[in-house]
Amino acid sequence: MLKAMKKKVLILVMMLVTASGFLMTGSTSTDAKAKKVEYLGRYKLTAYCGCRKCSGKWGNRTASGRRAKQGRTIAVDRRKIKLGTKVRINGKTYVAEDVGGGVKGKHIDVYFKSHKKTKRFGRKTGVKVYKIKK
Repeated sequence: MLKAMKKKVLILVMMLVTASGFLMTGSTSTDAKAKKVEYLGRYKLTAYCGCRKCSGKWGNRTASGRRAKQGRTIAVDRRKIKLGTKVRINGKTYVAEDVGGGVKGKHIDVYFKSHKKTKRFGRKTGVKVYKIKK
């Protein structure tokens, strides 16, 4: 019985120490995440796929040499975002792997695996974009 009581007291002490560390530092995981990204501004988002209408003769090959993949690949203006850069858009992480003839300035083209999905995505303006720091 004494052993069980000591165990409960020890757990309670550990919980208090952990809570007091949080209160003293004011640190949260959200704060840590915020320090790992850099705000790039508000961008216009459009969509593309590997079809001839969207990509011409290039298909799903990208400027970086990788095959485009839905949920990962975006096309960017290299003057704004370098190839290989990871960016966060609406809570999702993408990699700048491609460039596009119509992608100029604060414009990002998001890759989808079908033309139907690009149509559904449409065009979005004023979307906040963050660069993920290494």
